[in-house]
Amino acid sequence: MGMSKSVKFILSLVLVVFLALAATKTEASKFIDYGDLKRGDHSRNCDRARPESCQKEQVNPYRRGCEKSQRCRSD
Repeated sequence: MGMSKSVKFILSLVLVVFLALAATKTEASKFIDYGDLKRGDHSRNCDRARPESCQKEQVNPYRRGCEKSQRCRSD
């Protein structure tokens, strides 16, 4: 009831490939693209020919937190 030689070979080959892929280091995750730094917090479709499209947008407007004494949560 042992495994056949071909199944053992395939499993060992998969293991070797997995270990080889796990050992490779990705260099792309270590560096930031300078194009992203130049753009800053403007949108991706910011165009110098049309500066009105380069307006910064506040993603999450400021809201004060809820104090426990105000009972604005279901506490």
